[in-house]
Amino acid sequence: MLFIIITVLGLLAVLFRQTYLRFRETSAAEEKRPGALSPKAYWTWLRNRPKAVFTKESYKRAENIFRDWTANHYPGRAKWIFIGLGLSFLYQVASGLFFAVFIPRGMFGLPLLGHMGMGGLFGLSLAVLLMWRGRAYRPDKEETEIPFPQTVLFWAFAAFGLIQVATALGSMLPVFTFETQQAFIAVHRYSALAILLAALIFIDIAFIPQRRP
Repeated sequence: MLFIIITVLGLLAVLFRQTYLRFRETSAAEEKRPGALSPKAYWTWLRNRPKAVFTKESYKRAENIFRDWTANHYPGRAKWIFIGLGLSFLYQVASGLFFAVFIPRGMFGLPLLGHMGMGGLFGLSLAVLLMWRGRAYRPDKEETEIPFPQTVLFWAFAAFGLIQVATALGSMLPVFTFETQQAFIAVHRYSALAILLAALIFIDIAFIPQRRP
């Protein structure tokens, strides 16, 4: 129950923060107008966002952003690193959080087998990603190359990703006691939430163009 509460609050907090920052960017030109940045104006803006986001133009824009991103950072066959990591991450998040939040007994059956298989792909993709892009996110890099927040989020994603792999393996090895394996599962769940929040913020600041006033 505690994990469910923390998950809901964590997701709501990140979504509120990122959408409110977007709202501030959008309303920057009208900042001096009374009520332009009021809670009522924010909720009105938020209520109208689905109409602006779920359009053909938005899908086309997202496709172009993805194409440019892979062309610049994952050219040629290297794009499969990005695709493999993305697909495995999405499946793990969808299956893991769904069972953790809505199914008291936890994951089982075919979803569990798929989760384990995708976990292997995620671990492999993450290792290759760190070898391919790790040097670009060195902390000593100039911020003009990659903004510092993106660097922090990249390494947070990597760190929690490694925790995901280690705890998944630890929970299946017979060398650990049952209590230790249960602890591994708990850490696995919370690190999954942390990696999801880091990914959401990274996607928002790295992929979605910033609006200029």
